[in-house]
Amino acid sequence: MLLKLQQLPAWSSVCSSSSIPDGSFRRQSTAAALVGAGAEAENVIPTGSAAPARLAPSLDASTTAAISADPFPVLERAAAQGESSRHERVPHAWAPAKPTPSVAASTTSADPSVVLWHATRGGLSRRERRLQDEPPVPGVQLPFEKKFTPFSPTKTLAMFIRRKARKYPLEKWCVLRALASNKSPRLPGCLAQFMFKQRVAYWRKSRVSFYHLRGLPSYLETEQEWARRIKRLAMKGYSTSDLEEWSWILEGKTGDEIVQRFVSRDTFKPYFLMNMVLGRDKRIFQAESLAAIFEYISRHYLEPRQKPEQQRVGPEFRSDVFKIMMYRLMWHCAAIWPAALISVAHLVATYLETCHVDVGGDDPVRWQRIRCRIFNSALCALDRRTPIAPYKHIRYNWEAQKVLLAASVRMRPHLLITQNGYRSIRRVLLGMKKTPAEEKAMIRSAKTWPPYRLSWDGVDEQRDREEDLSRSAKAGIMMVENGYPSQPIDEALTKLGGSLPGRQRTIMTRTDGPPKWSSPNMFVYATWVTAIAATRNVREAWTEFQRPPRPNLQPTADVYAAMLEKLFAEQVPPDSPLLPGDSRHYVFPVHDGNLSAYEISRLTPPSPDDLYRQMRERNIRPNDRLLELLLRNTNSIEAGLQYILDGGYSAIARQALVGWSEDVEQLNTLPVRVFDAWIKLLCKTHSNYPDPDPQSFSHNHIPLAIKITKLYQQGNARAAHQDKRPWYTILRALATDKYIVREGEGTTHPHLHTLKVFMKAYRQTVFAKGLDTTIFDLLSLMVRKSTVALAFETRKAMATATPTEKYGDLRMVPVIRLAAQKLHATFKEMVRPISVPSNGSASACFELPTLQYTLTAPHIFRYMQALGCLGNAQLMLSLVNWVVDSWLDPRILENAREPGETEYKVLMQTFAYFMEMWPHLPVNDSLQTMLVRTRQKLEALRQTQGCTWHIPAKRTDGDVKGTDAVVAARWLNTQLHTDTWLNKPSRIVRRVRQGASGGNTEP
Repeated sequence: MLLKLQQLPAWSSVCSSSSIPDGSFRRQSTAAALVGAGAEAENVIPTGSAAPARLAPSLDASTTAAISADPFPVLERAAAQGESSRHERVPHAWAPAKPTPSVAASTTSADPSVVLWHATRGGLSRRERRLQDEPPVPGVQLPFEKKFTPFSPTKTLAMFIRRKARKYPLEKWCVLRALASNKSPRLPGCLAQFMFKQRVAYWRKSRVSFYHLRGLPSYLETEQEWARRIKRLAMKGYSTSDLEEWSWILEGKTGDEIVQRFVSRDTFKPYFLMNMVLGRDKRIFQAESLAAIFEYISRHYLEPRQKPEQQRVGPEFRSDVFKIMMYRLMWHCAAIWPAALISVAHLVATYLETCHVDVGGDDPVRWQRIRCRIFNSALCALDRRTPIAPYKHIRYNWEAQKVLLAASVRMRPHLLITQNGYRSIRRVLLGMKKTPAEEKAMIRSAKTWPPYRLSWDGVDEQRDREEDLSRSAKAGIMMVENGYPSQPIDEALTKLGGSLPGRQRTIMTRTDGPPKWSSPNMFVYATWVTAIAATRNVREAWTEFQRPPRPNLQPTADVYAAMLEKLFAEQVPPDSPLLPGDSRHYVFPVHDGNLSAYEISRLTPPSPDDLYRQMRERNIRPNDRLLELLLRNTNSIEAGLQYILDGGYSAIARQALVGWSEDVEQLNTLPVRVFDAWIKLLCKTHSNYPDPDPQSFSHNHIPLAIKITKLYQQGNARAAHQDKRPWYTILRALATDKYIVREGEGTTHPHLHTLKVFMKAYRQTVFAKGLDTTIFDLLSLMVRKSTVALAFETRKAMATATPTEKYGDLRMVPVIRLAAQKLHATFKEMVRPISVPSNGSASACFELPTLQYTLTAPHIFRYMQALGCLGNAQLMLSLVNWVVDSWLDPRILENAREPGETEYKVLMQTFAYFMEMWPHLPVNDSLQTMLVRTRQKLEALRQTQGCTWHIPAKRTDGDVKGTDAVVAARWLNTQLHTDTWLNKPSRIVRRVRQGASGGNTEP
């Protein structure tokens, strides 16, 4: 056996010969593994996975060196072993050092870049003491001896990395202790043991207190146990250098940095490491990072699977591993790059077509079953909405589902759609905009209830009855035709889709679908809720509210929430293009017809206050959904606190909401959606000027909202990472009609302090949450608002666009200039094409989008208005050029190409605004020439590419100035006569300037 151990380096050198590329894999038989493992073979469970061809560590006397008598020795260990041609080793994050060339060394080295801590345990082991009936040593924590644990090592390791120096609760500490004591040779366990030792050594060397992990060192492995683990790891082709590299990858500060480290070396990395890189706790903000992930998956995980079985290398790409990777990749794409959901669908289709050996082997039945499971899991995952502007991005969900459906038809045998798969398709179709056929059926609905379809002419009389059905209803018919029975949740989807033939017609409503209750017994209430939602006005909703799906069924808080949502909704404007069901925030007027006054009073619903009082009399507490609805529609802080009291939350939580307490723990008892609604209430009730009542603090509601939002997200890591809504609510209030009056200053010019508060919140939000189109739109509104406030001294002059001799607060000039610079830099980032490897296959195979952000016509219009108020003719013309050039890319401004679309009208309004401002701006001959070339380019596109856009002719009434023209002239005047004191901005201005020039800087 000793001879076989001595031959181990020679075996590994054969496997790592120059004929085998670095990172390739060789399969290893169980017998060879048992022979190579020696005396420890009984503790190694053969996994059947392939082993990478890398140099195994040599075993010398230093491996079994005697342990020092010092209970806390800090041993310096080499982190890389392998060929001499291997690249420079990556330093770990806890002991930064320059990478040094790796050397073939023993498990103990004098290299200072790798420091590991080993536990010291003397005497008999726990098993030996149990066999000899000896009691355990008091005060010594004994390690666990379970080889496989019921928890996920990967998830526990991610928790350890995420929590850093925070104290662990008891249940989390028990899981961490079990992982530290685990003896399994699996790669996640080995990496966890390495990172535990690395961090403990760093803390002890830096003399950092680790009170929260005071028992962890006692559970770690000794030096001899660690040497045996490394020997087992070498049988799989890995070494400590691989563990050090993986540790360095996971210790990145941001998600983008972690991804950059992961793809920095073009070698195969284990699947569990990819899933950790894509964890939901990683803050990935750049689309380039996700594009690099697509490229890496294509090159190292999918392309090797397309080769013949005899030439395949690497471990099996199992279906459970791929599903986790798919879920997490979809989650990140929905958060920052919704257009890439289509690319994820192409990735899933490629996996299903190529990995038949990995997912099924030679059994065709098992292969088909696993493929159908992955296919339906992807369909169900695509019905989740994006966190920002879900209805604008829902088309990407539908396009991704169509890619999967088309791939299922190409495969033989075809992939079967489960009942949940059909439900996911119906949910996505419910969120889509109505097609022309669906709009036609809606327009021809009767004004009475139920809204039966009317025939207006002979063509309508001869129509097919299926033409009246929505796409969601047709998908429900296909589900029943395929043998799936209709259940209450399917009935709810049918009501939202406009019903089916032979049933009472409803209004096709654009919504997220019925609530996803965990208990099937609650699905009957989903039918009741959707019946109320699928109505046009409050009278129809009240009729459905009084008609439960089962006799004597009592309404719940969700049923009351559906009815109250109708009562709180606004009346649709007379000139609005909205149709019934297009928006849940608007209701249409009731149709009295020939009803008598008595009948009208009988059908009239109660007021929202009376209905809520009726609910409380029935002893029904408002749930989270109803609380959010009530807080968003009330106009009183006192009423909002009463609603929260009715919801069952503590008095300390209510005191924290009004700033009387800073108890973060009690504040975090509030759900995220309820807290966001409270922030909206504070911003809505904020007063621009102090109230004469000394007990009132309404002029401090927005500062209070900023304060408690910081407290709330300080103690709620998930909200701090994902939830942008409270900050967007605050920024929108400041960018529209709200001001903040600074203490000790008058109320004549509150604009400077408001602008400073906005820019500080903007900078912190972009740093913590990332950039998107919503916050870019808010910045455009704020720049225009500030320039208008600077141009006019009083509100009266601002309303009449009459310039006066005096300006507003001239101290705003440097802050506006910096805000404008940040606005221009943000737009450049918005339109910057995503850089992908030129020789990569992911861009062509998965059809990666060219832009990360989906700009729409309203975003372009508001940015154009901000540029007009700044008087920047060059940037305005550059924006028009970018819009004209975007016609060649059908994925840019795709909803503004048809003349009948709403965005098309907004885009034409943008061109008209540009031509209205052009005569009043300082324009030289070169800009005039550029404008002529832009017109010629657009005309060529109209003739050759069918472009429908046009720039209006130059206006003849050039002497008539609008408000923005006056603002631009006065802003340009301030730039010509700038005092020296304007060049000495305050500390806040300097910080904003750093953010404008350096991107996302840490606050």
